[in-house]
Amino acid sequence: MKRCLFILLQCFAITAFAQDWPSRPIRVIVPFAPGGATDVPARLLAPKLQEALGQPIVVENRTGAGGIIGIQAAVASPPDGYTLLMATNAELVMHPYIYAKLPYDPVKDLVPVSIMIESPLVLLAAASSPFNSVADFIAAAKAKPGTLTYSTAGTGSTSHVLTEMVAQQLGISLLHVPYKGGAPASAAIASGEVNIGLLNLGSAIGLIRGGKTKALAITSASRDAEFPAVPTVAESGAPGFADGIWIAMAAPAGVPRPIVDRLSVEIAKALQLPDVRARIAQLGAQPVGTTPEEATARIKRETPRFSAAIKKANIRSD
Repeated sequence: MKRCLFILLQCFAITAFAQDWPSRPIRVIVPFAPGGATDVPARLLAPKLQEALGQPIVVENRTGAGGIIGIQAAVASPPDGYTLLMATNAELVMHPYIYAKLPYDPVKDLVPVSIMIESPLVLLAAASSPFNSVADFIAAAKAKPGTLTYSTAGTGSTSHVLTEMVAQQLGISLLHVPYKGGAPASAAIASGEVNIGLLNLGSAIGLIRGGKTKALAITSASRDAEFPAVPTVAESGAPGFADGIWIAMAAPAGVPRPIVDRLSVEIAKALQLPDVRARIAQLGAQPVGTTPEEATARIKRETPRFSAAIKKANIRSD
């Protein structure tokens, strides 16, 4: 009886706390540098959430160790709804299978609030490259296994994992060349320093339209309306392939569920605003705005596929 009463009082306390939330500024940790693919959506939605919640939304960049430092700071924060985290499918789904000693468990230590946006990646080669199609590239890769190169933003990045997944489905072996960030990885493709690379569509648009690169394929399930001549990876020899990068908001585990639900609802509303949708389109992405349950289900659904590909490619960062 006493235990039941204690639990009931706890529920009342949590409900009362959630009703008073927010009563002070909210911090959104971005574990990467300003201006990056994870930072821009955070700053895009911050003023919309600030207006809806009635409290300042402060975006804080905590960089280092491939996002680990920022995520660790979020995980260590009180679960009171005043510290939130922006993260991608790399940090939330892939990293547990890449890093041997993560200082946190993204499944146990974080609760997904909403998968906010998603974007396909584009397989690019330099404008001067002899490769004009994925078929050209496959032929060259099979003629010299393990010698053709691809750039990424670093070991364990989304582009690293997805390039290996594409290579596995195409039946080819490539040589990984990691760079310290997306900008040098992009420059390596455009200059021909590497043979190919996967970039998110937002980063690829300028290189394609500027004539610096050729788009060989896109990782979305269907062709992009802006580049209808670019085939999908699935059309190019990897049937059924459809993956990309998605960006989510999460909170430390233990945040009262009413707060998580309200955040999810407000994010979904903000993502439907015309100016927000227009800016997301400029980034080469699409708004999503899931519920916490939908976000959790997607993470669970994608985990076996990504973990198997990571293991097969022996992607490790210790």
